[in-house]
Amino acid sequence: MPEVPVWDIATRLFHWLLVLFVTVCLFTGEDEGLLLAIHAYAGFVVLMLLLFRTGWGVIGSPHSRFSTFPYDRHTVWRYVLSLLRFKPEPYVGHNPLGSWMVILMMVVLALTALSGVLMISSGMLWLEDIHESLGVLMQVLVCVHIVGVFLDQFLTGDNLIRAMVNGRKPLPENLAAKVPPLASVWKAGALAVLVVVASFLLFQKIDYAAKVSTYGSQEEHSTINRPTTTHHD
Repeated sequence: MPEVPVWDIATRLFHWLLVLFVTVCLFTGEDEGLLLAIHAYAGFVVLMLLLFRTGWGVIGSPHSRFSTFPYDRHTVWRYVLSLLRFKPEPYVGHNPLGSWMVILMMVVLALTALSGVLMISSGMLWLEDIHESLGVLMQVLVCVHIVGVFLDQFLTGDNLIRAMVNGRKPLPENLAAKVPPLASVWKAGALAVLVVVASFLLFQKIDYAAKVSTYGSQEEHSTINRPTTTHHD
């Protein structure tokens, strides 16, 4: 089958940068010190990446746009039935289950990163339990996503990992002929610059670097001074 370009460079860079910074966040979740700083900065970058992907999901290449995701319930059910028959329907971009996973992971990631950034920048320590719970949920979704990728490759023969590296997928000729062109890299670059500038201004406005450096001692102080309950017989 001919290989055709499906995933643009912006979508692929987003994907692998997100993998990198989410992995960093997973292994640096400490209450103080250098690991806390790395965790906090990586979480801020995750928010930047999600902001970019949200914009790219509106103006990006056809198969990167949320409006083209095949996630209506009838399509999802038909696809599930095709999986159960071990004859999954071919899709150029995300399949219906993959579409839902993308949306779910983006929402949970956004809430996780946002709760962490708010916790540090505003000192709202009550967000810590919410942040940690969302982090656990995110780990579960990551595991499901990885299993789904390999299961999809087993059932369909599509190497999704390779496709997310080189941007190309082998497709039947009838589908390959209908694949629309990818969006301009200049459009992605302009969106990236806009996101970086806006994020930098926000970073400066909330004085995030200073808040990160003082958050660990604030957390320690809060723990030491947390009132304890005394029981009397």
